[in-house]
Amino acid sequence: MKIPPLPIHSGQGDYEVTFPPTVADLVSAMLAVPRAIVVIDQNVASTYAAVLEPLLSSRPTLLVSATEEEKTPLGVTRVWEFFQRSNATKQSNVLVIGGGIIQDIGQFSAHNYYRGLRWHYAPSTLLGQADSCIGAKCGINLGAFKNQLGVFHSPAHVWICLPFLETLSDVELCSGYGEIVKLHLTRSRPEIFRELANTVNTDGWRNESLAKFIRQSLEVKRVVIQEDEYEGDIRRILNYGHTFGHALEAITQHCIPHGIAVAWGIDLINFLAWRRQLIDESHFQEVHVFLARHFAWKLPNGFTVDELIDGTRRDKKVADGKLNLVLPDRIGGLRIVPTAYDETLVSDVGNYLARYNVVYWD
Repeated sequence: MKIPPLPIHSGQGDYEVTFPPTVADLVSAMLAVPRAIVVIDQNVASTYAAVLEPLLSSRPTLLVSATEEEKTPLGVTRVWEFFQRSNATKQSNVLVIGGGIIQDIGQFSAHNYYRGLRWHYAPSTLLGQADSCIGAKCGINLGAFKNQLGVFHSPAHVWICLPFLETLSDVELCSGYGEIVKLHLTRSRPEIFRELANTVNTDGWRNESLAKFIRQSLEVKRVVIQEDEYEGDIRRILNYGHTFGHALEAITQHCIPHGIAVAWGIDLINFLAWRRQLIDESHFQEVHVFLARHFAWKLPNGFTVDELIDGTRRDKKVADGKLNLVLPDRIGGLRIVPTAYDETLVSDVGNYLARYNVVYWD
């Protein structure tokens, strides 16, 4: 089935998301981009070596490790040095192939080289295809804290090649579905989430509706980013689940995949919304049952309530000593609620961890 292009309006220049049916079709499209240099996940380059060979053998190429340690100023410096070795100019086009980490590294590097190079993106993970590929935002880590350095830099084009997903592990697919769940609970109708949940419950991660779920996710995100491209107001709702999800990633040294941490963060946030009477118990339980069934994750070590809450204090959403939490008021409806670091927050988070926690350890 041919998937129609998805146009995105951006203050930095409009762009399109297109859906090449095969990796060979993607390569053909990339070969048509002039003055191109390639930044690619080394595992993707290895897995698809034969079909990518016409591109990687004819364009300057940098293989990058998709690790949080590489998504740092040091990792970005290695990309800048590659640009120099490749004699990149202001007219160069950077082709970025990989998941969200490679996107962040390539996008951040392109933005800062010669005050901005055009970059094009082919996400190779479900997380990248269903969420991060549009919206212009990227971030890299500083020390132990995620995404503290960031920019807004729209791509020139996005290619979503679904065959990349065939070689992903179940854990990688699960992580991608964390962001799909987030977007299906954001500015969406309840039946949209329920169709997603019922399909995954019946057919698992690898189902015939996955392309539709990706498209629906991007359509939801498109509405939000076109209304508030630079996160001045309503776009902050896309951080649903991320405040505590990022804190969990940090205090566990990133041993939990990002999308699974986000799903866990959504569950915790929904519990806080229930405790604050923004939603009723049935709303919390409906989503919780699905998340607990599909996103449970074993940690090598535990953590305390204080460690988790302390992990949110460097979050970009902290203002005037308060957390701007994204809380649901219905399925498909979110609001931003300034929340004090007080005993109520400590008590509520502690109750969630004691009674409903989706992550566990020995």
